[in-house]
Amino acid sequence: MRNQLKIIKNMGLPWTIFRAKYELMKRAGLIKKQFPPRDLSNFDFFQYLNANEIDSEMSLLEYLKSMKQNFFFTSKDLATSTKTKLEQILTNETIDKSIYKADNILNNNYYYFSNRTTSFTKLDWHYSPLTKKGSPKDKHWIEISDLNSDFGDIKFIWELSRFSFVYDLVRAYTLSQDDKYVRKFWSLLEDWIEENPMEYGVNYKDGQEMSLRVMAWLFGLFAFLSHKETTPFRATLLLKVIYQHLDHIDKHFSFALKSVKNNHTISEAVALYSVGILFPFMNKAKKWKEKGRKYLEKEAMWQIYDDGSYIQNSMNYHRLMLQDYTWAIRLGELNDEVFSEKLIDRLKNAVIFLYQHQLNSNGRLPNYGMNDGALIHQLATNDYLDYRPQLNAAWMCFTKERLYKNGTYDENILWLFGSAAFDNKVSMLDRKSVEFSNGGYYTFRNKSSFGMTRCTTYKHRPAQADMLHFDLWINDINILADSGTYSYNTNPEYLSYFMGTTSHNTVMINNKDQMEKGSRFIWLDWTKSKLLKFDIQERYTIFEGEHYGYSPLTHRRGILNISDHWVIVDDIFGDFNDKSNDIQLSWLFGINSIEKTKSSEWRFDVKEDRYKMEIFSPSDTDSILYKGNDFPFKGWQSLYYGVKKEKPHLVLSSKQKKQTRFISVVSKVNSDIRFENERVYIDNIKLDLLPIGKDKVFDNIEDD
Repeated sequence: MRNQLKIIKNMGLPWTIFRAKYELMKRAGLIKKQFPPRDLSNFDFFQYLNANEIDSEMSLLEYLKSMKQNFFFTSKDLATSTKTKLEQILTNETIDKSIYKADNILNNNYYYFSNRTTSFTKLDWHYSPLTKKGSPKDKHWIEISDLNSDFGDIKFIWELSRFSFVYDLVRAYTLSQDDKYVRKFWSLLEDWIEENPMEYGVNYKDGQEMSLRVMAWLFGLFAFLSHKETTPFRATLLLKVIYQHLDHIDKHFSFALKSVKNNHTISEAVALYSVGILFPFMNKAKKWKEKGRKYLEKEAMWQIYDDGSYIQNSMNYHRLMLQDYTWAIRLGELNDEVFSEKLIDRLKNAVIFLYQHQLNSNGRLPNYGMNDGALIHQLATNDYLDYRPQLNAAWMCFTKERLYKNGTYDENILWLFGSAAFDNKVSMLDRKSVEFSNGGYYTFRNKSSFGMTRCTTYKHRPAQADMLHFDLWINDINILADSGTYSYNTNPEYLSYFMGTTSHNTVMINNKDQMEKGSRFIWLDWTKSKLLKFDIQERYTIFEGEHYGYSPLTHRRGILNISDHWVIVDDIFGDFNDKSNDIQLSWLFGINSIEKTKSSEWRFDVKEDRYKMEIFSPSDTDSILYKGNDFPFKGWQSLYYGVKKEKPHLVLSSKQKKQTRFISVVSKVNSDIRFENERVYIDNIKLDLLPIGKDKVFDNIEDD
């Protein structure tokens, strides 16, 4: 009851009432009755079409070909301008890899979460390659649990049914003009429909999954619309299942809108808008289009904060949201639909937010927040961790300018905007130290390094207990890293590590998270924080902030960057109640190896340079360097969903009954670092620290 009251306080009464009502309807069998299994006959389907000219499969395909609605490209483009430009963008090696990947798909070898492959002798749309178990395909979707199930993480089943491989098949066909890729598209579609009767199985459990699948189907349909393999029967079959999908999404939309309350709503709105605008001959097209457009406008205004940060506290979900909007707004533009300037301005800020967190040379961002491996609309061959393809296309969509100079990441622009867009100029945006005060993100940037920290009081549902986490990159290499997510449905120890405080670069007290864990995606007692200072000067940048997740104790962190020197000060103060508290400072390294050279010094290589981390801490502090440990579970990082790799994880522990300070300094090995009488000496720099618990951390910064 206590936890339920906390959930109501955090999530709000409307959310609680909706969830309670939904659960009652579910248990009473009313949800199941709203989604009865059905298989549209041609007779039924044609009753749902408004055009008098459509009375058979042949006339439907011919009508579709003759329509004036515009997709991102035409079938003719794939053999002419798109093919020519694609061959210019991609290197010979990349072209060979693209063909190889598509040929793997022909042989039923599929890529999961952009990192791992699974081979099928006979394709099984209900099979999890992680647990090697299948989900029931003879049960109504409402009767199947998605988290407490014996088939494990449901995302390993959903991933294949997103049909992301369609983009690979279209790319390979464009490059080779080989009919085998078109045949594979249609055979996979027919097999999926055969093995997924409407409303049965896990692939109907989530409206966002259905929406992403529909978008992939649309991409394949318009790519192969004029191909001989696209028969009247196949075109009709696909349009029938798209109609059924949209009918389901429309009827269940309130669950995403009122319960999930994040990018699910946006993805479903994109599907409604896309099908509504592309197939006006469907009897519900106008309703779907208007509903989709309404919520695309409305949801952005609260899901995206004024400064461009995003409610889901996740870099990857932020990218997914931008991909959704890029698709919808470009499709609207092609069909003479204009979205509001207010929406476009908010989306531009959202692009700038990610751009300012991006590394210069490789397109990566901190692996911050929940990362479920999603890369929808895979319109480029770049690695999953490279955000340039998607940000480039989004910026083109919202400003009519490119974000980067020429590169393979231009492929997204080609598919969505055509060859003519490459004449558009490049916006030469500077990357710099920036404050995103609405979302509570603070970045440090100089010539050779980049840092990021988080300090905010949550306004919307948090995903991880990671306040004051600090990410550090030197020469575009992730030195101090975020652990990632790994899996949403794994054993409790893994979930606690990846979602909790222990794997993040911050302080943990008494082995407790900064917030109390509720159910799988729920935290209780959301963290409250306060920014004390963020000062960007020509010589240095200073951040100071604190959070109250361990009340009556306070964790205050100060970060100072001067050239190649980084100073991180962690103070713990407040009412200790004369009790001994176990205070742990955690540093997870994104590099593969570090070595201990002194009792409080660890060294590591960054390309040709040698760096060190020196830590000044209470005299009774113990330090342990973990790497790939199972007991306790520490020293792991997940950059790709479902994959974890060993990484050095330094944990310093000290039992204290009084206020405590840790000072961590990262600099090159030839730097002279000393700590004496609340003063830090780094080469010719003197840095004064105020006593713990005063109104700030750093006092004077002077040159000798």
